[in-house]
Parts: sequence; structure tokens; C-alpha cells
Amino acid sequence: MTITLARSQLSIYARWLVLLTLLAWVLATMPLLPLLLLIGGLTITFLLLRWPWLIWLGIAAALPLTSGSKIGPASVTDLLLASAGALWFADGVRRKTLQLRGSSTIILLLVYIGVLYLSLLHASNLGEATIEMVKWVEVVLVLLLVRQMMPTQQAPWLVVALLFGGVSQALLGLYQFIFRIGPAWFIILGRFMRASGSFGQPNPYGGYLGLCLPVAVSLALWAWTSLWQDRGKQARNWLWLLFATLSAGLIGAGLLASWSRGGWFGAVAAVGLVLVLRSRWAALTGAVLSLSALVVLLLGSFQPSMIPAPILARIQEVPATFGLTDIVNQPVNDDNFAVIERVAHWVAAIRMWEQAPWLGVGPGNYATVYPSVRLPLWEEPLGHAHNIYLNTLAETGLVGLGVYLLLWITITRWVWRCFRQATQRQATWTAALALGILGVIVHLSVHQIFDNLLVQGMYLHVGLWLAILAVEDKQNCLNSLE
Repeated sequence: MTITLARSQLSIYARWLVLLTLLAWVLATMPLLPLLLLIGGLTITFLLLRWPWLIWLGIAAALPLTSGSKIGPASVTDLLLASAGALWFADGVRRKTLQLRGSSTIILLLVYIGVLYLSLLHASNLGEATIEMVKWVEVVLVLLLVRQMMPTQQAPWLVVALLFGGVSQALLGLYQFIFRIGPAWFIILGRFMRASGSFGQPNPYGGYLGLCLPVAVSLALWAWTSLWQDRGKQARNWLWLLFATLSAGLIGAGLLASWSRGGWFGAVAAVGLVLVLRSRWAALTGAVLSLSALVVLLLGSFQPSMIPAPILARIQEVPATFGLTDIVNQPVNDDNFAVIERVAHWVAAIRMWEQAPWLGVGPGNYATVYPSVRLPLWEEPLGHAHNIYLNTLAETGLVGLGVYLLLWITITRWVWRCFRQATQRQATWTAALALGILGVIVHLSVHQIFDNLLVQGMYLHVGLWLAILAVEDKQNCLNSLE
């Protein structure tokens, strides 16, 4: 018996010796860069197998980069989401906790996907229609999986990761703005470049930063208030104050450098809401600032020298954007080109809707149908109508637009309840988070009057904000809609 045990131990030691020898040979012979990649890959794999929720931090922080990187027909983000699903399944099987929990929001998302499928049956370009459907399926997966995989106590790390992504893009955009990195037609003020980050275009870049800014501002206000009340005794609040305040400042500067009107209007509405609902003092401050800005704008109409000329020019184009002037029939020049182009695409969207009023021309098929409904001189489609509501109406008809609006009304009602319940329970961090996410929805709603932000991974960015709130308050606000 003793001899058998000794032989068994010797066999185990021999195997370890062979393994260590093989590892030493690999370390000695492999080039440095592949070796570092191998070590990094093995480390990440070990961490994800031990703590599967960590994958969502990487997805959140790198979303703008991974969404624009393709591996065949799929983006890196798609592959990361597939990996997250595999981790959820493997960990659930191991722990015997394989379950998913729905909500009214998820039910409405599935209804909307069903409408997209019905509209897809009439689509000319099935490939683009399928891509649009997959996009919403991924949002459902984010809402289901994040809530199941992310421990409640770890939710703040996902907030940090999302804001870190915004700060990274802001720094990149400010670098482009100052050192004039970009195409010649992005030059503004004769010496700067419109920031576009890794998005390639200023408007989606501004939209992405606008979807980060309200949360950063809300958490910064919470941190300042908390430190004032406890006289700086909690080190955690100091960390949040520094991080959230710095994030809000950099993201706001990057948004300004984008020179995106839609981003500016969305940010003013979103941050204004955060200020108004944060406290009476903040509401009063916001009202004074808004009134002052309105007075300056009104006086600037009579005395243009009061407002910097470039900003005044951007604001003066707004009435034309809403069709308050006969902009489409005006001669095209460098000053009004962007406005006329956007209005021309709005008109094209309305013409598409007239062709298929109930279910539209098919999800993702705006660019495909555009040549048959375009206005003269505007031959090139921009990919979408530069207005999410008209774009949804054109692609999915009255049925699709109705479900889409009902979806966001339901989401807004849910987030509002989370904010109110967290406030009543004096869960101040959760209340600040919910208020910031309410600002995200406001920015999305306002900015998308001028654009379509549900592109380049931003739909997942919004989904992650909603998923964080579901994780943070699983037993309270979420149950109110289930």
C-alpha cells in the first residue's frame, strides 16, 4: 500500500516537473510581445472564470472602440457579448443558478423586436434589417445578463467603467480639437478641429459624451453634498467627488469641442433636469443660469457682439432646422449646407412613411429606399434620417413608432420610480445614479430630434445604464414594474 502511494505521488511530481519544464522552455524561447500577450490572455481568462462579472467592465469602458472594430461581419463588441453569455451559462451551471428574470421593459423590447420582424418581411435589404433586429436583441441580453451576473455591491464599478469610457473619449477629442487632428472640413474658428473621438463623426461623438455627462454631474453633486454634510469624514465620498467632478469637467469640455448642436441642446436639457431635481438650491441656480442664458440670447439677437460669432451662427440656424423658414428652397452655401441636408432627409423619411404607413419600409432600410424618395440635389443618403422619430416612422411605420414611444415612456416611468423610492429610503448614491440616468434618457430624447444615437454601440451604452440601476436596487424599484 505504501509502495503504491509512493508511486502515485512520484507520478504527480513527474507530471508537474514536465509541465514546469515545458513552461520554462516557452518563456525562454518565445518572443517578448507574444509572451506578454499570452500571459495577459491567461490572466484575463483566469479572472473572468473566477469573477465573470468583470467582463462587463471591459465591455463598458471599451464600447466606443470595440463597436467600430470588425472581425468579419461581427464587431468586437458582438464577440464580447457572446463571451459574456457563455460565461453566464458556464457560471450558472457550476453554481446551479441558471435563471433569467424579466420585466415590463424587457417585454416591451420583445414586442418591439416582433414589430421589427413584421416590418422586415417587407424590407428590400434583408441584411440591414437583420442587423437592426440583432441590435435590439443585444439590448435585451444586456438587461438580462448584467442583472444576473453583476453582484449588487459591485455595481459602482460598472458606473466607473462607463464614465471612464467617456473620459477616454473626451481626452481623445480634446487632443483632436487642439492639435487639429481630422479632415479639413472639420476645422472651426480657423484654428481648431471639431472633436470626433473614435467615432469618426462629431455628432455621434457628442451624443456619446452627452449620454455620460448627466450621471457624472449627478454623482458629483451627490459627492459634494455628502462631504459637506459629514464634513469630509468618509474617504469613499472623497474618491467619488474627485472622479465624478473630473469626469464631468472633461466630458463637458469634450462635448463642447464636438461642436454638435444636438449634443449641446441634449446636454442643457439633461443637466438642467439633474440640477432642478437635485435640490431647491440647485433648482434655483439652474433657473438663474437658464434665465441669464435666455436674456443673453435675446439681447444677442439685437446686439450680436454680445455672443461669440461662431456660437451665435450655430444657434441662429436652429429655426431653419425646424422648418420655420423655407430652408429647402434656399440656395445652398457653406453656412446652411448642414441644415438643408438634414431637412432634406427629414422630407425623405416622410415620403418613405407615405409608401408604407403601418409597418414602414423595413428596419435599417432607410438608406436603401432613399434614392426613390430623395429631393433633388441630395443624392447621397446619410444612413438614417437624422431624427430618430422620423427614422422609426419611415422604417417601421405607425405601429413601430407607437411601440418605440411606449417603450421609452415605460423606461422613464421606471427610472423615475427608482429615483423617488431611493430618495424616500435615503439611499443617496442610488438616488443620484437614478437621477443621472433620467438625465441620460432626456439627452437621448432631445438629441435624437436632430440625429440617431442608436448606432456604434450607443444603444448598448444606454442599456448598460439601465442594467446598473436594475442591479443596484433589485428588490425595490425593479419590482414596481414586474
